[in-house]
Amino acid sequence: MRMDVRVLGVLLGAVLLGLALWWSPAGSVAAAQAPSLPKGGESSLAGTRRPAPPAWSGPAASANLDARELELRVLVARVRASLGRSVERASSQGDFALAPGRILEGILARRCGLVRLHARELSAHRERLGLTGPDAEGFCRDLLFSLLQERLSLPEGTSQARFWESLKRVDEAAARHVLENPSTSRGETFRPAYERFRQERRDLVGPEVERKLFGLSDELVRLPLRVDELAHDSSLPPAQRMAAYEDLLQRISREYGVELASVVEPLELAKNALRLHETAGTLGSAQRQALLERYAGPETARLYLEHQWEQQDRDERLRAFNEERERLLEQLTRAGLTPEQLRERMPGIDQQLFEKYHLQ
Repeated sequence: MRMDVRVLGVLLGAVLLGLALWWSPAGSVAAAQAPSLPKGGESSLAGTRRPAPPAWSGPAASANLDARELELRVLVARVRASLGRSVERASSQGDFALAPGRILEGILARRCGLVRLHARELSAHRERLGLTGPDAEGFCRDLLFSLLQERLSLPEGTSQARFWESLKRVDEAAARHVLENPSTSRGETFRPAYERFRQERRDLVGPEVERKLFGLSDELVRLPLRVDELAHDSSLPPAQRMAAYEDLLQRISREYGVELASVVEPLELAKNALRLHETAGTLGSAQRQALLERYAGPETARLYLEHQWEQQDRDERLRAFNEERERLLEQLTRAGLTPEQLRERMPGIDQQLFEKYHLQ
């Protein structure tokens, strides 16, 4: 029992000694050694660690410059891609064949906001970014020209000035031959005038550039002319006319890699087909609807037919209104009313007829 008391005393003493050491500042883990001061006696929260160099010092400034240049390159790529999409959409419209210079100028005006916003920084990096223009408009024109140069495989040595000047002259030729020529409002005179314009355009830009830049838009200009030819070709039965129309659409789609419905309103394609079918006689309502749905889809076909029915119904009511008005006017004239009296009576009569035929 005494041994147990002695052992217990030793253990208790060891515990007390440990507690004393734990509370002692000299033995405390929390009492870290004071940091040594750097030369000069100035204290630092980082101890002996030297402060990080400022962000604008040599290596860091160079890294920031590279990062900003990369951002500008991304910006330039974004603008170039936007210009490319706009040109692709524009060149797949018939108007582009007749006014390429004006349409491209419009694209430059609308799609270069980012370039204008960052013009100063782009100017500082113009050589590394491959820009030669004097300002934001010139930078954007550089991007569009490089895009067209790549897509059209322009002849070696073609300058920007020469390219834009040729498109300006194309616009002028279109105005002279087609757009400002009153005689071209008729189909039989439009076709030869357009072909004369195309020949001059080919001389201005070269046959290869003309084919690549204006091929699809030319096809879209000539599409309704070709439909008109088929509709008036009495030597072809309706089935062959439709086959020729289908072949034409498939050829355009195949040669230019486009879905015709993406560059021509599907309803216009459907109306062309309807016109060719009805050269042999008016189709029934079910046949018309089926043909329209084939080209334009069910919803567009439904809306078109509803509009046609409403227009036809209104035309019939308007015709009945005019017939009854003329009849009443004759009756009043035979009854001896003077022109002055007729002018006084007719507004009231017209109002009654408007209400009767639901034309208000």
